Amino acid sequence: MGLHAAVVEQPITDTLETNYMPYAMSVIVSRAIPEIDGFKPSHRKLLYTMYKMGLLTGARTKSANIVGQTMRLNPHGDAAIYDTMVRLSRG
Repeated sequence: MGLHAAVVEQPITDTLETNYMPYAMSVIVSRAIPEIDGFKPSHRKLLYTMYKMGLLTGARTKSANIVGQTMRLNPHGDAAIYDTMVRLSRG
């Protein structure tokens, strides 16, 4: 009386086209390509956090504080936030 699913055999190319390609395109459009202002969403989250912390006016703090605050908005881990901060500082 358990659940039984039918196994459907199909070429791997069909599976990739129907499952992976829409996901890949949404990632490229929504996260990887900068918008009209030149910033990606991760850049905006970092700058917004720095703005809320009052750091855009010349105040100073450790980068770990910025990363910790940004992790509330960006749930991808601290390494990605540090990398974004370095890329922003390089211009």
